[in-house]
Amino acid sequence: MPAESPDVVTLPDTVLRDMIAHAIAESPRECCGLLVGEGWQVGDSVRTTNLAPGTTRYLIDPAEQVALLKRLRGGPQDVIGAYHSHPRSPAWPSPTDVAECFSAHFLYVIVSLAGAAPVARAFQIDDGSIRELTIVTPPPR
Repeated sequence: MPAESPDVVTLPDTVLRDMIAHAIAESPRECCGLLVGEGWQVGDSVRTTNLAPGTTRYLIDPAEQVALLKRLRGGPQDVIGAYHSHPRSPAWPSPTDVAECFSAHFLYVIVSLAGAAPVARAFQIDDGSIRELTIVTPPPR
């Protein structure tokens, strides 16, 4: 992905609905998963097991991540990001989320269940700096 990323993330409605359903199903624990696509265009989300104990952290199962990377090898899509939920806080990166970010070229989507309705927001995190990206949902094909 180029250093200058666009401000828009394409996220199909079916993917968004699945991430929200995953967050609801795992509450009060945080859910987590991986985002598959090209550039800032998400094509699919893959639910993963949260290995973190408790209700306020997430840790994607490395074996599931490696299996997904192997499955995608040689194809046009790759793992371009991750999503997780905030069951009781806003859809904004926590200090832990920022500290554990490992690449500015990785998309982060947070689903919050803290309000009257679930909210999903997308971010790029670079050396402690948080940049919110606009989520665009393309019309169904």
